[in-house]
Amino acid sequence: MPCTAQPIPLSATQERLWVLDQLSAEGSYNVALCFELVGTLDMAALRRAVRALTRRHAVLRTCVDDTEGSLAGWLASPEAIEVGIDRIAASGPGEPCETLLYEAALRPFDLFSGPLLRARVVDLPEDVHVVLVVLHHSAIDGLSGPVLTTELWRLYSADVSGTSTELPETAGTYADFARWQRAWLDGPEAADQLAYWAGQLADPPGLLDLSARGPAPGTSPMAGRGLLAFRFPPRAVRGVATAGDQLGATSFMVLLAAFAGALARHTGAEDLIVGTPVTDRPAKECEGVVGPFDNLLLIRLGTRGAPTAGQFVEKVRNAVLDALLHKDVPFQHVVQALAPARGRTAPALYNVAFSVEEKAQDPGPVAGAVVTAHPWIFVPPARFDLTLMIELSGDAMQGRFYFDPERVDETVLGGLADEVVTLAIRFEREPDSPLLPTEAE
Repeated sequence: MPCTAQPIPLSATQERLWVLDQLSAEGSYNVALCFELVGTLDMAALRRAVRALTRRHAVLRTCVDDTEGSLAGWLASPEAIEVGIDRIAASGPGEPCETLLYEAALRPFDLFSGPLLRARVVDLPEDVHVVLVVLHHSAIDGLSGPVLTTELWRLYSADVSGTSTELPETAGTYADFARWQRAWLDGPEAADQLAYWAGQLADPPGLLDLSARGPAPGTSPMAGRGLLAFRFPPRAVRGVATAGDQLGATSFMVLLAAFAGALARHTGAEDLIVGTPVTDRPAKECEGVVGPFDNLLLIRLGTRGAPTAGQFVEKVRNAVLDALLHKDVPFQHVVQALAPARGRTAPALYNVAFSVEEKAQDPGPVAGAVVTAHPWIFVPPARFDLTLMIELSGDAMQGRFYFDPERVDETVLGGLADEVVTLAIRFEREPDSPLLPTEAE
């Protein structure tokens, strides 16, 4: 740990991710931002821009120490941190480049010494450069990525052109949030939220069985990496929007209902739990602050009583709204509260997760070059048996299943993807039809 480090509070999310990092495969909690720059790349300017980010956002310089038997946070000064950024040439845009990107993206972070950000540039022929920025999840959430992207390329552009960059000052820091959270957790609202989750998750169902039920899995290029992508046809995209209007639900709720309904139809589960991250900022002072503000919510859904498709969307809507009213208590506190009732062991509450994200925006023209979001998808070691991430881009939707190949195979997921799309359409066109298959089906 840098000798100039100063003590700072850690948030519950930082503590949870430190524990998960120790228990998971290397690189499981790495996050990658990938860009393609066409034109001249000023490597010295890029180095200075990356270092400026670590000066601006202290969370990128946070170190975690457990040598005294409990977790302690330390903030290293910018001068004490050496940001790793290397440059490698690749022969082409195919497998050699992808191998170089994976090598950098999977390399573990040293959470004891920091920093929590590094970068790699892969040079391709014809003045094309792939810029990969890798961060540990304990420094970033879904709202932090766009902030870092905007600031990185503004800093780089200003450095190349020799102009000053006037980035807006944030009213607070991530450490301020961690202090607020610690105080809030000792108050009555936290106790009330915890009581809600203790009741909601009492006697949880077993984990979903997602093992293969068909022939041996195929050999698609991504099969061994735990990724299967699929697209929603235009009629399904329209169906999600229309069903939301008809049933008083958001697109997120309709898509979650399609996923949960498909899982129920495939597994026969009458009671299931799906984990989903919630990412927002608790106060105006936190806007523009980079850090892991996200928490994990467990949405428990039942299919008993054979609800119709429309009734199931309404059930999902109500469950999501209730969960959002109790979203601030950290997930690990919920697990700890449930553990004594289950023999003092942490309960295995869920093994499937769901999220919806907006497609990354292209930075555009930058200092005489053109920067776009690179289409390469980083697939880290699976955190859960199965995660469905749906990416929204204008009037288009793409689904991506991230999965553990040892527990779920691609044969299962092809049918599950079809079920998700079919239900998205059915919610609009046949809301009174049964959610679960009938004998006629």
